[in-house]
Amino acid sequence: MRINISKKIFTSEDTGFGVFSALNSKTWEEIIVVGELYDISVGDVLKVKGEISNHKKFGEQLKVESYQILLPDDKKGIKRYLIDRVSGIGKKTADKIVEHFGNDTFKILEAKPERLKEIKGLRKAIINEIQGNLKDNQIIRELTERLSKYNIGRHTISKLYKELGESVIDILQSNPYFLIENIKGIGFKIADNIAKSYGIESDSPFRINAGIDFVLNENEQKNGNLYIEKDTLIKKSKYLLDVSDSIILDEINNKIIKNEIIKEKIPEDIFIKYETFLIEKEIAGRLLDISKLKDNEDKKDINIDLITEDMNIELAKEQKEAVYSTFNNGLTIITGGPGTGKTTIIRVIIELFMDMDKKVKIAAPTGRAAKRIEETSGYSASTIHRLLKLDPETGRFVHDETKPLKADIIIIDESSMIDTYVFLALLRAISSTTRVVFIGDRDQLPSVGPGNILRDLINSEKFSTIFLSRNFRQSKDSLIIENAYRINTGEKIITKPYTDLLDFVSIDVANNQIVIKKIINIIKYYKDEYKFNSSEIQILVPMYRGEAGITQINSSIQEEFNDNIFYIDKENIKFKKNDKVMQLKNNYEKDVFNGEQGTIHSFDEDKKTLSIEFDGKIIEYDLDELDELTLSYAVSVHKSQGSEFDMVILVLLPYHSIMLNREIFYTAVTRAKKKLFLISDSQTIQTAISNSSPADRKTLLEKRINELEKEI
Repeated sequence: MRINISKKIFTSEDTGFGVFSALNSKTWEEIIVVGELYDISVGDVLKVKGEISNHKKFGEQLKVESYQILLPDDKKGIKRYLIDRVSGIGKKTADKIVEHFGNDTFKILEAKPERLKEIKGLRKAIINEIQGNLKDNQIIRELTERLSKYNIGRHTISKLYKELGESVIDILQSNPYFLIENIKGIGFKIADNIAKSYGIESDSPFRINAGIDFVLNENEQKNGNLYIEKDTLIKKSKYLLDVSDSIILDEINNKIIKNEIIKEKIPEDIFIKYETFLIEKEIAGRLLDISKLKDNEDKKDINIDLITEDMNIELAKEQKEAVYSTFNNGLTIITGGPGTGKTTIIRVIIELFMDMDKKVKIAAPTGRAAKRIEETSGYSASTIHRLLKLDPETGRFVHDETKPLKADIIIIDESSMIDTYVFLALLRAISSTTRVVFIGDRDQLPSVGPGNILRDLINSEKFSTIFLSRNFRQSKDSLIIENAYRINTGEKIITKPYTDLLDFVSIDVANNQIVIKKIINIIKYYKDEYKFNSSEIQILVPMYRGEAGITQINSSIQEEFNDNIFYIDKENIKFKKNDKVMQLKNNYEKDVFNGEQGTIHSFDEDKKTLSIEFDGKIIEYDLDELDELTLSYAVSVHKSQGSEFDMVILVLLPYHSIMLNREIFYTAVTRAKKKLFLISDSQTIQTAISNSSPADRKTLLEKRINELEKEI
């Protein structure tokens, strides 16, 4: 069927789904057209395939399965197309062009655009702009017609053309998997869909290579592992690619020959990306170099008792041991649970080194963790990313081995959160004369990114490590710390009848449907202390899906408490002014990093940009950058690492069981400073406590440290 689009009723910028009113080109009857109609405008002529159906609310509709954009062949349609679609052409110019070329306008402009010179009054610059835009439109139209049926949106199509120019079609026809490494936001699944649209064979070497890389990268980014067993790699690659084992093995061997992956035995056969192999070796070498730093020459002048007396602090034996270690060793690890005095140790180390006129730098993996150090210690701290500084022109950190950080000692808190790549960047920026202190809780969840840095360092037994066990915060009236330790050791938690003074409140709920009501009631009860979007109150949930999952809770809190109008409706997420949001990935250009939270400040209708306030700093996001943001009234326990909140509402339900373990439970409880509401039931709580699966990520850092130490 051939139709003329007459009116836009609804379109989604992100999904491409649209609803239009159109005229049947034969009967000129009006019909409602729905479907994934990318880059469609009023006045367009389409050749469509689809089915007529009756919608309960909207009546008869044509549901489009596939379509082709046709160029109009009447003067009125041609003029409208030129004005709407071609930059540089206004009404007067369109009139001149169509009056001169008539119904053959598009044939002439596409075959012989130089004939525009025949039209009087058209400047050369305008002619060049029109020619360029006509070429752009032609290519984008061809890409849209081919790729839209494979669920590839117009933002992606525009990005492909913007990045690759006129060579885009040649690249897509020969090796669309090239896009994965060269175009931001294009992954294996999109590249594979493009390949299908161009008829690339399923056993193409390009496809097999890209599929194996996808499995390796997913194993790293999703599971945090830095190597993969041979059988697992073959099994997952086969499932993804639907080809034989022999084809996959052949490509694995090619990758080994090309030094893209390394094969080792530990004792089973495993594979490591060559880049990862080098990274873990370099990390091991740099750690051993730092640890060799000689005793501090000024340590004879240290008088801890005098400093702590001035600070009105009394250190326990293990705390003093931790402080002395920072003077006796180039690298010190201090690990302990909540309330074991880690912050006090940080304060004393800083005072002692500053008293000796030494330069001290303090950092943590996240903005909230750095801010918490400042609040509890009184000293300035930053994120590791900001400590290293990013050069926006090169996309690299300013501080590295060529320009190390100027410091006598660097203290890194919440070290369990540091992933392998950030850790290497940090080590590269540490000079041979700088001491380093890594502080963290080894019993917390590992980093969101790949690796298991803190545990690997401790398990290697090659570095001075102080284990803090004494609890300084515990009191007979506080249950948060008491229960955290009970969870960590697998003991039954203590619950008490509710009072306003109780800091650990257990609410027995096994029915998913009333969970959100309970959460809303808690927020309403504390509305005078904490606003619904306060950074000091946080809902923690193990899973996104389900009627009491993160996604549904966020939507319900927004609906209940935020009565502002919607700024943006992006797929399943709607953003309003004052919404609490979280950054989902590191954005070095914006200087905003994974896990940082802010609130929506405003929306610019003309620029189509959303402004977010992060700790007093306003950051703008274009529409195609909104996938970096999500509502964060509720977040996962992983995303809450490194943060502490005055009040935490923790939801653990039977259907979360696939995600429940002691480490998640412990990490969640230790996020609460003043009040914790646990919405769960006794069986689910027992399941979480009984299931201990400490971070057994597949890494080789401990092995590399021991190998290098033997060589030395």
